[in-house]
Amino acid sequence: MDLRDLLSVLRARWIVIVAATLIGGFLALGMSLLTPPSYQAKVQFYVTVAGGDSAAAAYQGSLGAQQRVQSYAALVESTDITQRVVDTAGADLAPSQVASQTTATADAKTVLLNVAVTNLDPQRALQLAEGFGEVLPEAINRLETPDGGGPALAKLTVVNPPALPTSPIAPKTEQNVAIGLVLGLLAGIGIALLINAFDRRVKSSEQLESIAGKPVVGSIPFRKAEDKEQDAEHIVPFREGHSPAAESFRRLRTNLQFLNVDNPPRVFVLTSSVATEGKSETAINLSLALAESGNRVLLIEADLRRPLVVNYMSMPDKVGLTNILSGQAKFAEVVQETRHDGVDLLACGPLPPNPSELLASDMARHLLDELRSKYDYVIIDSPPLLPVTDGALLARITDGALLVVRSHRTTADQVAQAVDNLAKADAILLGIVTVANKPVKKGSVGYYDSYYYSSKKTSAAGKS
Repeated sequence: MDLRDLLSVLRARWIVIVAATLIGGFLALGMSLLTPPSYQAKVQFYVTVAGGDSAAAAYQGSLGAQQRVQSYAALVESTDITQRVVDTAGADLAPSQVASQTTATADAKTVLLNVAVTNLDPQRALQLAEGFGEVLPEAINRLETPDGGGPALAKLTVVNPPALPTSPIAPKTEQNVAIGLVLGLLAGIGIALLINAFDRRVKSSEQLESIAGKPVVGSIPFRKAEDKEQDAEHIVPFREGHSPAAESFRRLRTNLQFLNVDNPPRVFVLTSSVATEGKSETAINLSLALAESGNRVLLIEADLRRPLVVNYMSMPDKVGLTNILSGQAKFAEVVQETRHDGVDLLACGPLPPNPSELLASDMARHLLDELRSKYDYVIIDSPPLLPVTDGALLARITDGALLVVRSHRTTADQVAQAVDNLAKADAILLGIVTVANKPVKKGSVGYYDSYYYSSKKTSAAGKS
């Protein structure tokens, strides 16, 4: 995955990322508000070691002090010291509790020892820090006094006595919220990438072309309300101007000429992997786009299981294809003229109990050969490829099939299986037609097409 793909995934999953970021921030804020404030009192000691009057002796004393200060820092949390601090401060705490609330730090290059006591009560923190200020020098004096008596070899002196803390050191709400937002953002990005890894839906033309091994010859945009004609919402209003949908079907019409320059497909099937991918709507509007350029087009409703074309075009369906294939009628007796110039319709007719047998019959092959000489284009709307074999059988006796895929809905596995079904039936896959499952986003080619044509339409309306 390159940077462009990563940005595309993050843009597609921006809601997840924003939600995770906000949740992280709110959780951090909630924890900060629920955490009681704690206060810290500090006391600082200076370590000195007895030495001679000479410079060498003074240097040796300084080195000795630096070496001792590290040991004194470890001594602060000892049970004996903390018990004496508890007794001195009069605190109702166990020595282990005092040790857990106390930190001692010493820089190896100095002779300063810093002791900090943290407690929920600022007064208690002060009392314990004062306790260390009294107890620790006495303990060091006792430990550093030789067994035979005499002055102590080292001394601890308080140089910065503790003061009553007035501001809590924790929780740091702003810092915690910032950390929560960052962690939430990282978690959101991780979740988005994880969802994308498990999301098998096709999302791009490049992905489809890689799966099918065929080009994407058409991309139908998301249908908006202004693209829909009253009482016929599945039909693109080609006569009303240059809507994004109308232009997409015109581009598809043009691209069909380049699939085979010497012998472009004239009789072909529109099918899909599964239902509700938009194949029937695509078949209807492609027929209208072809007729718009002066072609005579026949649209055949060959989905003998769930026909939708007649409903979309508001046409009768009492007789049609099944009557011809069963020998009950001739083509001229059942073909219907539509209200669209240049487009005839062969409805499916009565639904048969054996659709696959009818569509694979010699009668179907002879019918298509006959229609090839009567029309410039014959477009066949067939059932989906995965549930039944009808579409593959029809594609085998035509110039091939256009596979309609609804992006961001159909899975890569479904597309691959549909392509495989066509190959097993010795049918030709002409190309892929994508149907958008959601509006285009700003920055994409479709967005600029939509913006241009919408602006053009608005300008025309303003002049009228």
